[in-house]
Amino acid sequence: MTAGLRERGSVTVLTALAALALLLMAGLVVDGAGRMRAAGRADRIAAEAARAAVQAADTRGRTLTLDRPAAVRAARRYLAAAGLTGTAAVTGPRTVEVSVTVHGHDLILGLLGDPDYTMTGQATATLAVGVAGDSR
Repeated sequence: MTAGLRERGSVTVLTALAALALLLMAGLVVDGAGRMRAAGRADRIAAEAARAAVQAADTRGRTLTLDRPAAVRAARRYLAAAGLTGTAAVTGPRTVEVSVTVHGHDLILGLLGDPDYTMTGQATATLAVGVAGDSR
């Protein structure tokens, strides 16, 4: 037998291992970027829902405070319009905290295990009155 026939198939193993490594790296890039986008979306939606909630100001009293039920309703309406689930709570006389959950699906790494994941975003907004600035 010649040397060329004895080594037949050795390149195939190397190619298979290299292809597997490239697939895993592509999965890390694609699915990692998807998870980062999901986390950013959760934070953005939570911040916008909190801002919507602090717009429910109660202007009937001597001091400006939040209308608590209206603030929670406004945040929940915003979350529902975005198609997400979450919680909203008034944590102070002028402060609202919102937590949002975003669900996602891994495209490539999901082939190796559970493809579904959950990202959570949180934001706090405070009702501010007046203009802050330098009074020179």
